[in-house]
Amino acid sequence: MKYCHTEIIIHAPISKVWNILLDVDRYPDWNPSVAKVWGTLKEGRLIFAHILPLKNVFPLQIISLKEEEELIWKGTVLSSGIMKGEHYYQLKDLGNGKTELQHGERFTGLISPFIPAFLISKMQANYKYHNQKLKIIAEQDN
Repeated sequence: MKYCHTEIIIHAPISKVWNILLDVDRYPDWNPSVAKVWGTLKEGRLIFAHILPLKNVFPLQIISLKEEEELIWKGTVLSSGIMKGEHYYQLKDLGNGKTELQHGERFTGLISPFIPAFLISKMQANYKYHNQKLKIIAEQDN
């Protein structure tokens, strides 16, 4: 299994960070890979995201939505047996108005072992960048 993992400490209450993650209309404000997201974040439902680097709209199924804890969706290429990515945001309340965000993606399926290391590295840099942008938005007016 290939994966990409990042984490960051945000000086904002967990409720504020969580609300930013739930506001799909504002994803392009802090996520440079996303042009637009359609749908409602609800466990078991599909949302659709226009992913800029891949120049396509992808259906993503919400597989976990635990309030102020985690948001996980999965996307597939052809079928989940070929390649599946599980994209996650996990939050931890550190107290004193601080939140730890763990963010990444796990890849499974037949072709996932062949994802080149440079691509995982590029994704990691992208995720770190958009974590920083989310942090800036969350820390405004704190």
